[in-house]
Amino acid sequence: MGTVEYLSAAEPVINDPTHSQILWNKIRAAENRLNSSGDRFWNHPNLVELYPQFLIQMHHTMLGGLGLMDFAASRAKAMPHDPVAQIVAPYLTRHLTEEQDHIEWVLADLAVLGVDAKTVRGTAPAAQVVSLIGGQYYWINAGHPVALFGYLILLEGFAPIPHQLDSIMERTGLPSSSFSCLRGHAEDDPSHLADLNHILDSMPLTAEQTKRVGLSMFNTVDTVSSLLDDLSTQAS
Repeated sequence: MGTVEYLSAAEPVINDPTHSQILWNKIRAAENRLNSSGDRFWNHPNLVELYPQFLIQMHHTMLGGLGLMDFAASRAKAMPHDPVAQIVAPYLTRHLTEEQDHIEWVLADLAVLGVDAKTVRGTAPAAQVVSLIGGQYYWINAGHPVALFGYLILLEGFAPIPHQLDSIMERTGLPSSSFSCLRGHAEDDPSHLADLNHILDSMPLTAEQTKRVGLSMFNTVDTVSSLLDDLSTQAS
């Protein structure tokens, strides 16, 4: 999936790079791997078989992500004299409420494909999902809760684009009602991304905090790419 269609609106061009521009420069240095893995997965000849497995792992990732935001917000609230934490806490509290119903979206999509919620919850998360979520807990707990912005911006920035979903549905013949979660993200994530960039730019980040945001992002690229590669290999 891609970002080109709305990144320009989220990133004004100025002489001195902002925090979000510094992060996006790092993302561009790493995105080839994610794009390659994504292209391989979404163009796989057995995508009809793979798509439910993808949604199950997406469910586990989203559920873990809600826990991450709650944990990071709690950590930030416990740092009353930290100016960065005082920006992180209210944003994550608000964003958590925005993402709550997305779990039901993906469960509804899976139900359309014949996979019930009990089966989804009884399926173990992939090792890459555990690594993704566990890594973020480490960056939050051992470092600073602002690190989660690397994870969030990467995932929001690589949301599906509507015409890509149309192409996937046409190629696979899968019902449009099984794409409500991805379509919801395609509609919502551009504004979420712009908001994340703006909030990140408003923070008085230290050099170490900037580094940790980048490390969080690189971990996300690595684990998501590995997950997509593994799913593709399972049906090869």
